[in-house]
Amino acid sequence: MFIYSYIAIDFKNQLKHSTLIAKSKKHAFINITERNLIPIKIKLKTLFTLDKKNINYRIHFFHQLSLLSSSGINLIQCLKILHTNCPLPFWTDIIENLIIHIEKGERFSQYLKEHPTIFNDTVISIITVAEKTGQYEESFSTINSILEHNNKVSLLISKSTRYPIILSSFSIVLLAIMMIYVVPQFESIYQNVRHELPLITKTITFISSFLREYLPYLLSLILFLLPFIFKFKEKALNLLKKTIMHLPILKKSLQLHNLSLYFLTMHSTINVGLSLSECLKCTIQTINNNQYKKDCKHVHISVHKGELLSYAMRQTKFFPDLAVQLMSIAEESGKIHYFSNYLFKYYSEQYIFITEKNLKNLEPILLVLIAILVGIVMLAMYLPIFNLGNVITEL
Repeated sequence: MFIYSYIAIDFKNQLKHSTLIAKSKKHAFINITERNLIPIKIKLKTLFTLDKKNINYRIHFFHQLSLLSSSGINLIQCLKILHTNCPLPFWTDIIENLIIHIEKGERFSQYLKEHPTIFNDTVISIITVAEKTGQYEESFSTINSILEHNNKVSLLISKSTRYPIILSSFSIVLLAIMMIYVVPQFESIYQNVRHELPLITKTITFISSFLREYLPYLLSLILFLLPFIFKFKEKALNLLKKTIMHLPILKKSLQLHNLSLYFLTMHSTINVGLSLSECLKCTIQTINNNQYKKDCKHVHISVHKGELLSYAMRQTKFFPDLAVQLMSIAEESGKIHYFSNYLFKYYSEQYIFITEKNLKNLEPILLVLIAILVGIVMLAMYLPIFNLGNVITEL
């Protein structure tokens, strides 16, 4: 995708300067004409990447929509105000297209489905309810709360995983330096020795020789992949964070994180008027773990068939006894929205506390691992010296 700047004439014969996102100049031309504009000049501005800045703008977008709609301004006017003050070409394009679609009589939620990376099923479901009930202010506020919570959790994970990632990177660099520069010094000493070297020494020297022989190719490959690494930097970092979060030591944190997201989504969707079955369907989309997702699907199907929510939860491994007991009370009292909010806050606090604790425990484990790896390399290099007497005798 590319960002194009263009100059066009509108139906009032006035010049309009703006930007849009398109796959090619041809697509940009078609997009401009669909906006009832006559394109005069289309110029490639830059390559577009969906970075963190663009993704996080969702929070500002729904927060501003909530504020503007609370003042009594209609939806189209709200979007026009946001369009005027939007600094990001990607969002300027989205808002402009959104205005055009709504003015044509199309639904807000229908257009959002064209951008699944930005607007997930939960957001679209809440917007759909707002279109039916007219409660846009409350719906936008609910979406904003969900996105703010997710962003807060993401920042927490980033902060907590920063040190382990730096430590791991430093370890890799240190071992590479030892393999390329230190090991060859010992290798040259043992080259003329006819005595058979220990297996561990042979292994380390083989790895060192392999790295030195193929180092130019490895560097060339890294340089070739560098533009792609920068392009997909956010995705790579997110993948790395997810990998770290799936470590056995952090298994409990992963469960608590998914539980907090589950009950946040349940509470938010119930508040805007969705039925329990629809709420449970929305919660499935927020779960990342495959096993937990299966459990959530089982709960949704069971409730849809007419079973009690607490009974369906009890049949899975995902939901702890506390959640099952409170949901049972909620069903009897008719206060699912209250207890789902309580469980969200409880599991959210537990997740933050346990994640920080576990990641702090991970740091000494990494330090010990580094010490072991460096120790193995040094042992491999100095082990033949322990048999120096035999070597001298043979010489």
